[in-house]
Amino acid sequence: MPSAYCGECEWQYRTKGDDAVALSRAMIDHFVETGHSPVERCDAGDRSSTDDLLEPADRTATRTRDC
Repeated sequence: MPSAYCGECEWQYRTKGDDAVALSRAMIDHFVETGHSPVERCDAGDRSSTDDLLEPADRTATRTRDC
């Protein structure tokens, strides 16, 4: 069950089931209302089974942006 929290205030949001749209919308609404950037938290059961196979250095994703 995905959830999100805000490190700047005590805002938290948890979805019922796998409703990623509701979670995303709640995070956007919180940002618009407060200017705070919520952080999405995934439960341990949602993590990829390959996480256990990766070396620690491989866990950092390289992100690229096409502008």
